[in-house]
Amino acid sequence: MPLPILLGVSAAAVLANSFYRSEIEKQDKQRKLGLKARSAVGRYPCDHLPSEFQITPEIGSIVCCGVYNGFIHTGLVIDDGLVLELHGSGLSRAISFKRFLQDRSGQHIFVATDTLANPIIFDFDQEHVARQVFAYHDYHVSKRNCYSHSWYCLTGKMTPFASFELFNKALSSLVGHSIYWDRAKIKKLTS
Repeated sequence: MPLPILLGVSAAAVLANSFYRSEIEKQDKQRKLGLKARSAVGRYPCDHLPSEFQITPEIGSIVCCGVYNGFIHTGLVIDDGLVLELHGSGLSRAISFKRFLQDRSGQHIFVATDTLANPIIFDFDQEHVARQVFAYHDYHVSKRNCYSHSWYCLTGKMTPFASFELFNKALSSLVGHSIYWDRAKIKKLTS
């Protein structure tokens, strides 16, 4: 009995990966043709099929990386080479790009961009964000997570986001266009 279940789960994973790859390829094709994206996410981040663009993150950029091949983690670039993230312990911390990727399955950092691959630079209250460094939050995986924290840093409102898609819908509404996730061009991954 366990073997058929294992085979079924494996087949479902292969189909899901195939669908995801196909969706990424469609998104890239639409972008090249200059067609408007049909959803808040114009292009998903994907380690196995990264976009052709490499974008330098700037202060005010939202960045993300993959975690355990099932989740996407986000943070806000607050200084040259520093990302403010919410750790799973509830600690808000400023870390290097290298540390942002450490102990995560993602191979690349991705930057939120527009359809022309320009990084989206969000204005944020620097004093508010500075107070977040080493602050503790009541972390919850589907209510007070890295998406909620990134949004809080941008808007001052702690909004629960249960998924990366919902976070992108909010970002898209804020900037007035779809969000594209392009690979980050980082000078040197240092500690």
